[in-house]
Amino acid sequence: MRRIAAQVSLYPLRQVSLSPAIKEALCIFQEYGLSVTPGAMSTVIVGDGEAVFGALQQAFQRAAERGDVVMTVTFSNACPVPEEEEPGSASQAWRAIGYVENECLEPGSADRLRSAESRIVLDPQFVEGLTGVEPGQKLMVIFHFHRSRGYELLQHPRGDQTRPLRGVFALRSPYRPNPIGVTVVDVVAVEGNVLRVRGLDAIHGTPVLDLKPA
Repeated sequence: MRRIAAQVSLYPLRQVSLSPAIKEALCIFQEYGLSVTPGAMSTVIVGDGEAVFGALQQAFQRAAERGDVVMTVTFSNACPVPEEEEPGSASQAWRAIGYVENECLEPGSADRLRSAESRIVLDPQFVEGLTGVEPGQKLMVIFHFHRSRGYELLQHPRGDQTRPLRGVFALRSPYRPNPIGVTVVDVVAVEGNVLRVRGLDAIHGTPVLDLKPA
């Protein structure tokens, strides 16, 4: 079966915590070898059709074992992530290594985001890559502005119309030709495949692309 994309939303009902069922579903998608892009309200998975349907069936069954659950899925065979492109081509597809968890569900003040603690949840297959990362260390987090749409080369800093226009490459605006964000954070704790950090200006569900020492 050809590659397809599916946009998945999983809603555990009347459960103390939503995270366990959602995290387990993400792990199942990865185990099936799918490309997984978590979002604030839904997750996009891409892969061979049989793998996609198999992963969704198992994810629903495992979530249902925990209690009542609602899963909504939209399928497409017209807009999956490209298989592979030649080096130097105009566009590239990047795979997220994890995603952000925090209390900020919508874009807002960057200062408020940085002052709060966030969790970077890595795909379990990458946990060995955290060897040597310790509390107190500074890390550079590279992430995808997944809610950003379009860009302008000249923008008012932080959208403040009273401030003079500046070039997008002189700003941290999420509205950029390539919607990629970079922030240096302080590592608070390393707990298995989860990093607790402070200073991250990314909202809940943001896909994380890479981590590097600052």
